[in-house]
Amino acid sequence: MNPLDAAGSLYEALLAEARQWACDDAEDQEVLDAIEHAPAPHDQLALLQNSSLVPSHLSSAIADALLALDPATYSPTPTPPGTAMADPQLHRVRNASITVVNASPEDNTPSDVYEIQVFGVSVLIRRRAQWGPATDVPYIHIDNQGDDGLLLFEVNNSGEHEHRTGAGGTAA
Repeated sequence: MNPLDAAGSLYEALLAEARQWACDDAEDQEVLDAIEHAPAPHDQLALLQNSSLVPSHLSSAIADALLALDPATYSPTPTPPGTAMADPQLHRVRNASITVVNASPEDNTPSDVYEIQVFGVSVLIRRRAQWGPATDVPYIHIDNQGDDGLLLFEVNNSGEHEHRTGAGGTAA
């Protein structure tokens, strides 16, 4: 098998794993739809790698293998300064990846969506069109793929808080 065929098979295996673990909820289905409709293979890989559909260590290992097997297809291309932002766009900074997806009036998304992934933690930041009586409210979603399930966080200097996810996926 040549490297290009191996890369394609490896990507398809990762996508199949993501489909298997995806829930029937709208958020997972939107991620799968975005992956399917991404304009290029490297965009599909970036969306898949930055999703919470598969463990980050698995998607990172497969992404590294894809880049080694077929860098022309799976390497993100830098956007020259002054160029309009594509939807979605991936940026890598040291060990972190930042994915930006443009706002979508059709989906009632009033802002761009930013996902930052580093150290097994994925943070999605966007604005919600409405939350109760308020409109255009900041929304943050955090997924911790860490092995020990422990996440320490602090909001507005209110003190450190601990969140631990047990083996069953519930907070302990």
